[in-house]
Amino acid sequence: MHKFIFFLIVIAFFSCSNPSDNHDNTKNLISDTVSTSVKYAKGFSIIYHNNFKILKVFNPWQGACNVQYQYVLADNPKKVTKKYSDFQIIKTPVKKIVCLSTTHIAFVDFIDETNSIIGVSNIKFVNNKKVNKLYQQNKIVEVGYDQNLNYELIISLKPDLIITYGVDNKSVSYINKLREFGIPVIINAEYLEHEPLAKAEWVKFIAAFYNKSDLVNKKFDIVVNEYNKLKYLTDTITNKPTVITGLPWKDTWYVPGGKSFAARFLYDAGANYLFRDDTSRESLALDIESVFAKAQKADYWINTGTANKIIDIVDVDSRLNNFMAFKNKRVFNNNAITNKYGGNDYWESGIVNPQIILKDLIHIFHPEISPDYKLYYYKKIN
Repeated sequence: MHKFIFFLIVIAFFSCSNPSDNHDNTKNLISDTVSTSVKYAKGFSIIYHNNFKILKVFNPWQGACNVQYQYVLADNPKKVTKKYSDFQIIKTPVKKIVCLSTTHIAFVDFIDETNSIIGVSNIKFVNNKKVNKLYQQNKIVEVGYDQNLNYELIISLKPDLIITYGVDNKSVSYINKLREFGIPVIINAEYLEHEPLAKAEWVKFIAAFYNKSDLVNKKFDIVVNEYNKLKYLTDTITNKPTVITGLPWKDTWYVPGGKSFAARFLYDAGANYLFRDDTSRESLALDIESVFAKAQKADYWINTGTANKIIDIVDVDSRLNNFMAFKNKRVFNNNAITNKYGGNDYWESGIVNPQIILKDLIHIFHPEISPDYKLYYYKKIN
């Protein structure tokens, strides 16, 4: 077995559905450790020892139960305590990385390390201008995606790190294959978080591999402060407009659960989400008729898929023109920054800019608060 192969550590949690909700980052620390201030994210922790740090990732894909990955980061791997020698040890700071998701690019760009990226997955969906320029200069290559990764190319790049993600336990197969080649691989699971600031806080996870914790803490605090100031603007608002999201797909309409990431944005923006009473964190698959009955009188309609024009909506179902939000021209979509291949920057740089997304939504629902503001990630559908 290669010395760089991960070891999957299985531990017991209180709940399989979302065990990290009960995880306390400060528990079980020995005297030479300090836990960092991970305040919002539930899916990872960082613990500092004298000469190294340990990153833990909890249940990193949908349906994962009692799964934990553990990484040891050290400037000098020889100084890592012997009892951790069986874990994957990654030399820091990393200099050359491969990103298998556009959100990873946003995290790396946030800490000013874009030049460290030497490989990406699906370059055509990337919006980051610096990455696209480096690709045109042949300083970044496309390495494939998921089960279609170009392993020979990745090996030839000799990256210090590959940042990947897991959709389900099938993802483990290609992750393990990369490890067999002696390439350090980490799994980033920000997409499972249910709070905007929690998703953004995964930038601390990435920054740890660059030894840039001080920088990222300062920059992230600015994001948090701005987000909370905006949120406070809507805390006392009593007139909260009703909102519906999405579009039907065939015979099903998927809407965010009442405790989901998308719903949290709506609450913080001072909106009355029509499915607020739902207690799930995942999307709800509803029949079209039930959504029609509930949503026709909604004041606003947002996140309408790939729609760029109002006709795109009625092309899906002609009955949608009966919605009050449609008639009153209060339809907005989060695809204002989209490249020609459909890569949407809302899902790229928006991850590290929740304060801008919130500002957009507040302006949509309560334009009187910031009358001169111009939407960034959102646009009105006419």
